[in-house]
Amino acid sequence: MPSDRDLFTEEQTMVTMSFGEHLEELRVRLILALAGLFLGVLIVFIPPLDIGKRVMEQMEAPAKVALTKFYKNEYAKKRAVAEAAKTVSDAMQAEIPAESFIEALRRLAPDAKLPEAAAVKGQTLAFPIRYKLAELIDASEQSVLVFDNSLISLGPLETITIYFMVCLVAGLVMASPWVFYQIWAFIAAGLYRHERHYVMRFLPVSLGLFMGGVALCFWFVLPLTLAFLLDFNVWLGVAPTLRLSEWMSFATMLPLVFGVAFQTPLVMLFLQRIGIFTVDDYRSKRKFAILIITIAAAVLTPGQDPISMSLLAAPMIVLYELGIILIARGSKTAAPMRA
Repeated sequence: MPSDRDLFTEEQTMVTMSFGEHLEELRVRLILALAGLFLGVLIVFIPPLDIGKRVMEQMEAPAKVALTKFYKNEYAKKRAVAEAAKTVSDAMQAEIPAESFIEALRRLAPDAKLPEAAAVKGQTLAFPIRYKLAELIDASEQSVLVFDNSLISLGPLETITIYFMVCLVAGLVMASPWVFYQIWAFIAAGLYRHERHYVMRFLPVSLGLFMGGVALCFWFVLPLTLAFLLDFNVWLGVAPTLRLSEWMSFATMLPLVFGVAFQTPLVMLFLQRIGIFTVDDYRSKRKFAILIITIAAAVLTPGQDPISMSLLAAPMIVLYELGIILIARGSKTAAPMRA
């Protein structure tokens, strides 16, 4: 534990650090972070790896799965109604050239006594055809689903623009350890010497929380949100078609928002350790924190639906409570050491 004289010396050192030096530190850290981001994007763009294409396909997958499931359910409902009604079409006449019909029979039964094809040339055979509606739905389902689960593009530059955006986000995730290090290093430049060890301790946790938020959003929140939106379409009787740009913008920005939002308990613990807030401050301001979290979730989520907003706000509230628990346990552990 540093003495009061050490703290005074550090405080004098901090005072002599000018505002311009802080800006210079910020400039250096931004350049280093952008250099790491550029390297990450460059790796994503390397043709043999095709990371950008694979990431884009993975982001399209939840939408295609949800659309396929939606239309399969719709066809199942239509098939059930048709089977219950036992709907059979009216008889339709199918006309087949008699010459072709005899040639086909001769190939199937070479020993059968059949008239010569030339004898019936120019004649036709008529057959009545009936079909069940349920069987027709089964026959058309597979071919129709191929088109119904595809994301559409409405502009010549839309696809390539989305591809570049996906590569940028994928490069940011790949370079996130380096970027997070630069962020925490800039914060450390404004701290006392005895507070800077928190940076190295918090950096792995910060990265883990970011990756956890991204994974939770991609594997749970996005499919659940899309399922809700498609069910809403069913309720209104509207057939959904997803546009590539709108879905990819939603699917790339929302995981990043979740990753940043999951830093909540770490930021709370960090502010407590450097003496800005106490656990009692967090507890007394819980109602205001929940209000701010709810507003932030509504603003940060790219969609206008209440599901994605709620699925972001709920984990943030849980993480806020987790931050309070971590701070309270840390205070109890540190109390005997100061005594």
